[in-house]
Amino acid sequence: MQLSPGAFMKEEEKIEEEVEEEVVEEESVIKKVILIVIAIAILILITSYVFVTFPIGDILRGRMESAKIENDVIYLGNLSIVFENNSYYTLKREYFGEQKTEFSLCLLGHKENSTYYITSMYQPETYSKTFSQVSFKQCSEDTLILLHTHPYKSCLASPEDIKTLNNTKKLNPDVLMVVMCEPERFSVYS
Repeated sequence: MQLSPGAFMKEEEKIEEEVEEEVVEEESVIKKVILIVIAIAILILITSYVFVTFPIGDILRGRMESAKIENDVIYLGNLSIVFENNSYYTLKREYFGEQKTEFSLCLLGHKENSTYYITSMYQPETYSKTFSQVSFKQCSEDTLILLHTHPYKSCLASPEDIKTLNNTKKLNPDVLMVVMCEPERFSVYS
C-alpha cells in the first residue's frame, strides 16, 4: 500500500506531534522532580532553622536539662530537693504572683547527704528586675538554694546566673542554683 504525498505528509506530521508530546511529557516530569527536590530542600532548611534557633532550641535543651517536681520533691538522680512545711505551695504562690518579671528567693533548710530539705524561704533585696533578668542582694551564708524564675519554658541558666552561683559557692560550697521556668519545672545547677 502506497501513501499519496498528502497522506504521507499527514503521517509525518502525526509522528512529529507524538515526538513533541513525548518531549513535553519528559520536560514536565523533569520539572516536577526539580520542584519536589527544591520544596524538600526548603522544608529541611525551614525546619532546621526553627528547631536550632532561639527560642525553640533553648526550650528543647531546657526541657531535657530540667526536672519536674513530683509530690513536693525534685528528683535529680544523684540528689533531690524536698520541699517541706508547705514551702512549695509558698513558692508557687510567689511564682503566680510575679508573672510579669523574674524574681529571686533564698531557700533555707538543711542538707542530709545528697538531699536538700527546704523549710522556708525569703526574698532578698532586689536591685532591679525585668521580664528576663533579676539583680538581687546576695543571699545569706546559710542559704541552701538560690532560686530565681525565668520566662515560661526558658529553663537554661545564663552565664550571669552561673557567675552568681560560683561567687556564692565561695561562701557556701553546698549551695545550689535553681531556675524555675514553669510552675512545676526546675533546672538545678551545682
